[in-house]
Amino acid sequence: MPDKDASTPRVFLIRHGETEWSMSGQYTGKTDIPLTAHGEEQVASTAKFMYGPGRLIDPAKVAKVFVSPRKRAVRTYELLSGSKEGFETTESLAEWDYGQYEGMKTKAIRELRKSHGLDQDREWDIWRDGCEDGEYVFPLPLSTFFQKKTAKIDFHL
Repeated sequence: MPDKDASTPRVFLIRHGETEWSMSGQYTGKTDIPLTAHGEEQVASTAKFMYGPGRLIDPAKVAKVFVSPRKRAVRTYELLSGSKEGFETTESLAEWDYGQYEGMKTKAIRELRKSHGLDQDREWDIWRDGCEDGEYVFPLPLSTFFQKKTAKIDFHL
């Protein structure tokens, strides 16, 4: 029986494994930190059921692979695929620049913003308020932000 989905384009977005900062709740964007040992274990265990012949991601059916240039993302791909080849890095997939919030935790960001006269009547929310001097600044709609981030990838497909 033919594979009904063989000609259907698919896009998989895979998040990197755990890092020290993701474990502690710190915002991580441009800082290039590695996976923890546990993060590597997460990816390896996911790869067993997700990646390989006849699995959700069958390498024989993959046309193109784009990966953030951050070492945590590259290592995630390497562990998932079992290869150090077959992908293209692109800044379009790099996590956004958190500006002065990079490496900070939510509580500290909220305190900093209040000291800047912001959010006096509500708590900071990254999806609503963005980052003061980072890449995503409110009120740019998130849909517009993500369209700009992925436009270069669309060009390559």
